[in-house]
Amino acid sequence: MKVLTAEQMREVDQLSTNVLGIPSLTLMENAGFNLFLAIQESFDELEDLEIAIICGKGNNGGDGLVLARQLITRGFSPDVFLLAARTEISADAAVNLNILEKSNYPVFEITSGDEWYAAAANLGIYDIVIDAILGTGITKPLRGFYSQVVSDINETDAFVLAVDIPSGMFSDSVERPPLSIWADLTVTFTAPKVAQVLGEGIEAEGDLIVAPIGSPSELMDKPEYFLNLLTPELVSLRCLQRARSSHQGPYGHVSVRSGSCGKSGAASLSSFAALRTGSGLVTALVPEAVQGQVASGHPEVMTAGYSETDQGTFSASAAKDVLADLSGKDAAAVGPGLTTHPETIQFVHSLVRQSKIPLIIDADGLNAFSQETAQLVNEHGSPLILTPHPGEFSRLTEKPVSEILRLPVETARAFAIDHSVWLVLKNFRTLVATPDGQVFVSPTGNPGMATAGMGDVLTGVLTSAVGTSVAQGASAPEDITAAVCFGVFLHGLAGDLAVEEINENALVAGDVIEFLDAAFETLSNH
Repeated sequence: MKVLTAEQMREVDQLSTNVLGIPSLTLMENAGFNLFLAIQESFDELEDLEIAIICGKGNNGGDGLVLARQLITRGFSPDVFLLAARTEISADAAVNLNILEKSNYPVFEITSGDEWYAAAANLGIYDIVIDAILGTGITKPLRGFYSQVVSDINETDAFVLAVDIPSGMFSDSVERPPLSIWADLTVTFTAPKVAQVLGEGIEAEGDLIVAPIGSPSELMDKPEYFLNLLTPELVSLRCLQRARSSHQGPYGHVSVRSGSCGKSGAASLSSFAALRTGSGLVTALVPEAVQGQVASGHPEVMTAGYSETDQGTFSASAAKDVLADLSGKDAAAVGPGLTTHPETIQFVHSLVRQSKIPLIIDADGLNAFSQETAQLVNEHGSPLILTPHPGEFSRLTEKPVSEILRLPVETARAFAIDHSVWLVLKNFRTLVATPDGQVFVSPTGNPGMATAGMGDVLTGVLTSAVGTSVAQGASAPEDITAAVCFGVFLHGLAGDLAVEEINENALVAGDVIEFLDAAFETLSNH
């Protein structure tokens, strides 16, 4: 599903009208009807409820006026407020206002703070308030008259439905606005907007419904519309049904290069997560000193030990043997729990440069390239999948974390294009940026997953997803993208299912592994 900026949304609406001949009034009519359907589905006894529709002067207000008519024709009597003079409203909104006026239905015109003050005294009588005040075009904080209206609505106990976007939210920004409507439900049209899937103020939208209003989906298939929202329907296509005649081969053999003295748990978590994600065989490649600890954790995981430094980390000389052991593997990971010992950094550089299979790079595998991103090159053209959190990404890009959090899509996309890698930027909404400039947002995951070892689990999940894809002959760039997106979504979904039974404060990485089976089951039903 495409995620659009305000400008892109305007372009789609204009193309729908100017190129395809769909009247803008038809789009507005469909928007208003979808608002009615949303209200109808939210309340069993709508006829017993008091409804206020508060409209601005733009097309957002016009959508609210259509909703008013949809309710009126079905026997309801909403109170309709227009926060502008009739002469100021948009052309399409004016058409719908005229229809109401010709039917002698009252619309209360409010053009000043004093008039609003009088109207607001009765806000407490309403069970439902429709926010049709401001749409996706605002870029500055609310002030004056509108700020008072929004504040008063937020103080009511009414169920608030926002039309397209909560008034006051900046459509294209991930930053929390100083003031916006706090909605219980938002009905947005055609496609979600950037703030609705990535914004810090995402809680203000309540539940989100994306309603089609008539713009054909092919209008959004432009490459420059590069931001996408992952959906269960899309990623469920990766859920394999195993044939009764199956053996281990078709599901891939992957390896995880991880661990060091004191950090053997990283190897255990990532390798076992790979098994739980469906790999036929998983081998944990670890320094000799920790092989016994990793082998005792999960007997299903094979292990191999390699030469180490005096601190129990991979030595530089281990790279040759590890690369030889990658023969016959379908994907590999490097990074969890490695440390940044100078010899271990050399080890990582050798693997990244010479690997002949897709490589997932996490944690200290990423730290090995801090201020040396020019070395992030594979001489065989094998896919490199990087999985940094904002701190690790800051070290890679030499950009402050604050800038990365303010511009996550832009920075992730630029890095993926510049370095020809897949970049998984982990945050409260994890992004997958691809070498061809597409960016995918995963809606799964929760605050309970902000705990030690969760990235190790993701590494194992991604390694398995990519390895299984390669083992079955799907290794083109679009196949790697699909596998990575699947792994990110699945990992977050397992975490979401886990917190239904485990409090967020008590959630640990191992819990997510245990709920991978439930995540598979959930996706298989889509």
